[in-house]
Amino acid sequence: MADPTTVQQNIQTIRALSNDLAGFLHTLPDDVWRDPDIFASACAGWKVADVVTHLITIAGMKTLSIQSALRGSASPPMGYRHKSAEERLQEIVNLREAFYEDIFYEFNASCLRLNSLLVGLEPDQYELAAWHPARVMDVSRLIELRLMELAIHAWDIRYGFDRNAKINPVAVPFLKGWLPNWLRGSFRKPADLEGSITFRFDLNDSDSEAHDLKVRSDSFSLESADLASDADVTVSLDSSAYILFLMGRVNLRRSVRRRQIGLEGDMETAARFGEWFVGV
Repeated sequence: MADPTTVQQNIQTIRALSNDLAGFLHTLPDDVWRDPDIFASACAGWKVADVVTHLITIAGMKTLSIQSALRGSASPPMGYRHKSAEERLQEIVNLREAFYEDIFYEFNASCLRLNSLLVGLEPDQYELAAWHPARVMDVSRLIELRLMELAIHAWDIRYGFDRNAKINPVAVPFLKGWLPNWLRGSFRKPADLEGSITFRFDLNDSDSEAHDLKVRSDSFSLESADLASDADVTVSLDSSAYILFLMGRVNLRRSVRRRQIGLEGDMETAARFGEWFVGV
């Protein structure tokens, strides 16, 4: 059962993230929209304008899905069909080209429509069944997905202009709690693993906060670190990098080389994390 106070906090965080990203996009040169191919994002193969267009489309999808849920329907939109990653990217590019210089204004409009809808929801509506391409889920889970998407894609966009960009701090507490959901969806069982491997993440921007991610051949667990036991690999990093690393957004070797992440243990073992947890 969704806790109304938590859902309302998530909605306020979404509004804050929307406003913050809109403010950043407003500072960008017009060439980001006019000549998008020269402005890459942190998403492989995606330009900054592609990521913004993606945020517009998923805001529209969530708006329609929640409106349908309010009418008692959790069915997919008429004519919907599953598309490959290549088809989805081409669809984004086509829409981006159609928006052209209006992408920024379309982003603002899509956020306003969705955020206004979310703010107007009653607590008993948070648990309504709503359609999502992955599965039917509660409206409260759609809200969580929007928060995650805004926070991570805002970083993807900022990284294109600042290699030291970090996740917006207002989203960090939520994302730390969200990580187990992400890891469950990205886990690829390492059939060749004997025993277990423990990755310890020592957060250097938080007093005494550390997490152990233990990987086995058929499962994993993420818990507060057991400092009485040894880890196979210890990674020292801040909270933003911790989230980005676990979500597959950070290149380990490059980050260690640039001293953005500290590593104790075998690099080859640490690098296998990317085989066992595959980001999207």
